[in-house]
Amino acid sequence: MRALLVLAIIGGDAAAAPCEYPAPPAAPAPPAAASCHRPPPATARTVTAAIAKGFEPEHPGGKAKIEYGCDGLGDGIREIVVETGSGHGGTLSLWRARRAGDGRYDVIGIAYRGDSMIADAKEPPFELVTGTVALPDLARVRAAITATIGEDDPPLPPGTIAGITASFSSNDFHVLIRLVDDDGRAVERRFTGYGSNMDQGKYLGLRAAEPALAPITSLASAPGAPTAEARALFAERFVAAAPAFDDEFYWWVKEDFVTLARYLGTPPVIPGLVTRLRVTGKKPDRSQVDTRKAAIAALAAITGWDARRDTGTVDAAAARYLAACHER
Repeated sequence: MRALLVLAIIGGDAAAAPCEYPAPPAAPAPPAAASCHRPPPATARTVTAAIAKGFEPEHPGGKAKIEYGCDGLGDGIREIVVETGSGHGGTLSLWRARRAGDGRYDVIGIAYRGDSMIADAKEPPFELVTGTVALPDLARVRAAITATIGEDDPPLPPGTIAGITASFSSNDFHVLIRLVDDDGRAVERRFTGYGSNMDQGKYLGLRAAEPALAPITSLASAPGAPTAEARALFAERFVAAAPAFDDEFYWWVKEDFVTLARYLGTPPVIPGLVTRLRVTGKKPDRSQVDTRKAAIAALAAITGWDARRDTGTVDAAAARYLAACHER
């Protein structure tokens, strides 16, 4: 794998800044399309019931309309990735389960517990998860995350106009589920935001999948020094998350990832951290300012080069890292 070694001008002399990181790997050739896989009827009924239970119609008399097409995956699932989090709760959890030789799944995870509305974070603000689990109901996960959810409304009487009912929740949450089959095909669904009947089609399927993934997400976490496997999982999820860092409602997930990079970061996350060093706008928002500070701390921890010592200010340190940590 090609590595990028960048030179920074420090103290007037050209010196090798310890800001080396690998180039992104080339994307593998896409596998051939899978044969059409649809959920068994019993699974479809279970998922339909779970989705319908949480459905809130926008129109009087409306009911959930749930359809199942081909899910795009082959028969065997070799890897499952799950992310969950709460903005108000200050949590972000990452899990990856890979199929072992006996058909069970080896799990590794990271449980971040940051500052919340009721408590400050402990130091370090994460624990690790390991375990081996059986996942007998992956058919439910496949069906739930690929279901199409809409609303079936009754016909209106002549001369009437349809009303709309809007419901909202103050609960901001994040959930991502990714399935990878034996040939490398992947299906991923994510929702980050607030619950509402206008967005429920984006997350009710994810919620319906969660009971089948409880063997993974219910594994206990414990304090521990970061392992190579935990760092690799974090790098993989950070790199995948970075393109969404500026998405609406994703700001707290971004903050959690960048904060965790100080403890679990490795060179592959450097490019994503560098994107957080620029603060824009006449009056930058609090999240931009705090994330830049956290990104600088993470870059110092990963590279061993603390530009804050050379400059004394956050602005100047950010400028140093911007100058050094990018491909020339």
